[in-house]
Amino acid sequence: MSKSPSRLWRERLVKTGLDLVILGLLTEKNRWGYEINMQIRDKYDVYLSAGTLYPLLHSLEERGFVEAAWQSEGGRGRRIYKITERGKEFVAAGERALEDLLKRIRASGGKPHS
Repeated sequence: MSKSPSRLWRERLVKTGLDLVILGLLTEKNRWGYEINMQIRDKYDVYLSAGTLYPLLHSLEERGFVEAAWQSEGGRGRRIYKITERGKEFVAAGERALEDLLKRIRASGGKPHS
């Protein structure tokens, strides 16, 4: 069965703005990688592979948008990700850019339907 246009757009937009999606989730609370992946699946109905998520988390850490620390729970270690002030600034800028883009699309006559 083919995917609906709405689903195709949602997947495309989430994957294109995945750094913004992840950082947005981290503004709610600190999370570990698997939890981030499950939240994206539950909130956006988009499935990510570990090969997509973890390299991006590493990149966000290198760019100073998140900090990660190892935490051991029940003998298993996992990295907990926390958004930094720089990451919060990046999220705010991303939200403004998305709002501006939507305004420009609407102003050009490409009004999205509700």
